[in-house]
Amino acid sequence: MGWLGHVEIMQETRMVKAIHSWKPISKRLIGRPKTSWKDDVGKDIQKLKVPNWKARVQDRRRWNELVERPKLCIKS
Repeated sequence: MGWLGHVEIMQETRMVKAIHSWKPISKRLIGRPKTSWKDDVGKDIQKLKVPNWKARVQDRRRWNELVERPKLCIKS
């Protein structure tokens, strides 16, 4: 999720941003779900119940608090 925050605030002209929003055309093996890194991060955001996460990314302090929250639960 930390990397997602970095990518979301990048300028549209950055190569990483272009790759992040690129949709591959390839096929997957039979039985393999069509999931991507972005799908997995989206599930994490849903588990944390973060409304309007794209706006929250813009406030770096609040986003960092959100990213650190799961780490604190693991340490406890």
